[in-house]
Amino acid sequence: MASFPLMTTPEITGIIPSSEGATPAMAQWFALKAQEPDALLFFRMGDFYELFFADAETAAMALDISLTTRGKHNETPIPMCGVPVAAAPAYLARLIRRGFRVAVAEQTEQARKPGEPPQKGPLARAIVRLVTPGTLTEEELLEAGRQNLLLALATPAKKTRGSAPCGAAWIDISTGSFETAAFSQNQVEELLARLDPSEILADPALVPDPFSARVAPSITLPGLETARSRMAEAFDVAQISILGDFTDEEIRAGALILDYVRRSQAGTMPRIARPLRRDDSETLGLDPATRASLDLVQARDGTTTHTLLASVDRCASAAGQRLLAQWIAAPSTELTLIQGRQAAWRWIAGQPGLIETLTPLLKKAPDLARALGRLSTGRGLPRDLAATRDLLQAADALVAVLEPLCTESTPPLIRSLFAGLYGRADALLDTLEKALAESLPARIEDGGTIATGFDADLDRYRGLRDDSKRTLAAMQQRYAEQFNVATLKIKHHAQLGYIIETSALHGAKLRDRPELSFRQGTANLVRFTTDELLELDRAILEAADRASATERRLFAALVAQTVSHPALPELAALFATADVLTGCAKLAQGGSWCSPEMTQDQEFELKSCRHPVVEAALGRATRFIPNDCSLPPSQRVMLLTGPNMAGKSTFLRQTALAVILAQAGLPVPAEKARIGIVDRLFSRVGAADDLARGRSTFMVEMTETAAILRQAGPRSLVVVDEIGRGTSTLDGLAIAWATLEALHSQLGSRTIFATHFHELCSLSDSMPRLTPYTMAVREWQGDVVFQHEVRKGSARKSWGVHVAQLAGVPMPVVQRATRLLAALERDQGKSVPQLPLFETIASPPDEPDCLREALEALDPDSLSPKAALEALYALRKLALETKNDLT
Repeated sequence: MASFPLMTTPEITGIIPSSEGATPAMAQWFALKAQEPDALLFFRMGDFYELFFADAETAAMALDISLTTRGKHNETPIPMCGVPVAAAPAYLARLIRRGFRVAVAEQTEQARKPGEPPQKGPLARAIVRLVTPGTLTEEELLEAGRQNLLLALATPAKKTRGSAPCGAAWIDISTGSFETAAFSQNQVEELLARLDPSEILADPALVPDPFSARVAPSITLPGLETARSRMAEAFDVAQISILGDFTDEEIRAGALILDYVRRSQAGTMPRIARPLRRDDSETLGLDPATRASLDLVQARDGTTTHTLLASVDRCASAAGQRLLAQWIAAPSTELTLIQGRQAAWRWIAGQPGLIETLTPLLKKAPDLARALGRLSTGRGLPRDLAATRDLLQAADALVAVLEPLCTESTPPLIRSLFAGLYGRADALLDTLEKALAESLPARIEDGGTIATGFDADLDRYRGLRDDSKRTLAAMQQRYAEQFNVATLKIKHHAQLGYIIETSALHGAKLRDRPELSFRQGTANLVRFTTDELLELDRAILEAADRASATERRLFAALVAQTVSHPALPELAALFATADVLTGCAKLAQGGSWCSPEMTQDQEFELKSCRHPVVEAALGRATRFIPNDCSLPPSQRVMLLTGPNMAGKSTFLRQTALAVILAQAGLPVPAEKARIGIVDRLFSRVGAADDLARGRSTFMVEMTETAAILRQAGPRSLVVVDEIGRGTSTLDGLAIAWATLEALHSQLGSRTIFATHFHELCSLSDSMPRLTPYTMAVREWQGDVVFQHEVRKGSARKSWGVHVAQLAGVPMPVVQRATRLLAALERDQGKSVPQLPLFETIASPPDEPDCLREALEALDPDSLSPKAALEALYALRKLALETKNDLT
């Protein structure tokens, strides 16, 4: 599950002994455990799931429950713990959160009833399900508003040179969605960061460290021909090519994931949609570092409160929340798709009273996709059939709302919603309305799911079951009159069943009646039966079983009819889309969010843009100060200076988030926006280390910078902060300068380059598309006031000492730092007016100016970052030599 990141791979501790000498029941346990050795085995015994040996020791510790013993194996007590069957979902949830896999073994044979021959040996048992993080369907184990993905990765059967092609397939069993993608091996981490799967089926060597704990054990990729056959068979087609144009690696990944799903469901394949191939070229590129920097759907601390998703979510349903999360996690680069979404929610916002009408309708609509997922795996409940009925009723209501509003000028997405919802499953709705009782039980075993009048046999069995007292009373009255014995009674006897009971005096008179059969006599009482009473006795005893069996049969037929209906998955998806669009209309309703103008050029302008997450956290009591951001082709690089705490990081992130929202087709928190489609977005804001992989903060910074310089292009947006601050001043300045130069002159990316190297502002003379900006700061009576405004110009200083004071550094330290800073600034002014890069050295008369000639010989636009660094060192050396000559 996406919200439960696995930090370590859990292991089953302890040793499982040999099965030799096991009792019949334990022999069953050993046989089933051998089928799933990497999973904890929940072994059904009566009303408990029992765990034995190492499983018990591991589960007792993980669940904090008592560890005891049950019997002996080879003269040694068997460790055991157990959980009640009724409470199993809660315990399963705790185990799954910790990354365990659980095999559930149920009794597949009914216990013998009294009077039947005795049972020989233990009841038959079999593993009916393998519960893993990526194969969950129960509400108790899932987050309603988040996908739960199982991902498979495959590489070519034969090794290839360079970056090997990869195929991926991912399934959300809870909804039945199935998608694939082809990409190169160096893009694996980016794909994993976007999908955030709960479980991964892959060669562990293929999965990077942040996700390695989610890899399932014992995975074997099928061969290509086998994979083709299994994929075609699963979707009942002659050839896999009928389903789409998939690469060999996608086919193998798809077959692997289908095999795993079938295995997890004990051989039964749940309802899975036909695979949909995703083209990454149609999705905004976001590397893992950028996603982590921006807190899109999950924050870096694992929570979801202060995220972009939480700040813009106005959905009324869990299905809408899941779809909104997908849009945010994978913004589009397709102009038509983006504009279609925008037009749809603008239309909803523009219809008077429509938001107020749609909201309660969408709020009441059940989560059909997950209800279908449970029904298709055989774990459906009566309420899941009711969810289908209720959503179909809601679809009719939604159609009734949209029908009078839809015209030829209505946006295409709204018209497709209307057409897709109109009358798609009327026959099924009619059946479910007749079949389902008004008040439904929690489980089908509780009875009362099927409405009275739907099935005559069920009604009769229920009548016998529920009205037996009335039937027996009427029969008793009839027999009393027939045999002229007013005191005759019909009673139930533990051994004899229902019998006629009368006094010994009257019994003597009745012994000769041919319709009566004598059963038992005492000194005071005589008991008889009749063929009619025997039949009624059997009918009453069997009525409850027959009623239950008939109801289960009818329920199963309704489930089969529902699961096989082709329109239901689309109806669920359309309702989710309607919910997201209505949520967007709500967001834009207040007037402080706009519909950005999207183009295919390289324009970029945000007017009065705000950070949606920060604004949401501040609440209404504090006003967020908006800022403009203009990166036209002629001035596509913004060099941003200014102190920490003044809002640089917020400005950088809000600009990046505006692109995410715009290309997801959502409103943007700005007065106005015009954005040329961005193909890749890079955000490197804030310092972080990766000590687990032996990478310091500076190493992480350089790795992320390298990724930007290798992948960014003219249609990209790069927002970076403090490049080069993790090393010495001259090293850092050189790296920052070379990186800025590459972004400006070689890559041509739209860029916001925040830095404390104020000296870089002088580069605006040699970089015509660079414009210096700064965070506005005002000094007032010795204090510093951060105005959180972005203005043209450059900062005079970094205000670091003032920030230290605001952070609570003791005043003596602040005062000492202030004095030292003043002294250092005076000394620097005496010895070296500026850093050597920008220093001007006067040449002696009639002597050649070597430094100037060297500078004029450089072509900054043609230098690589490495060459620029080497040139910088050469210039510094030349400057020092010139200085020595002068002195």
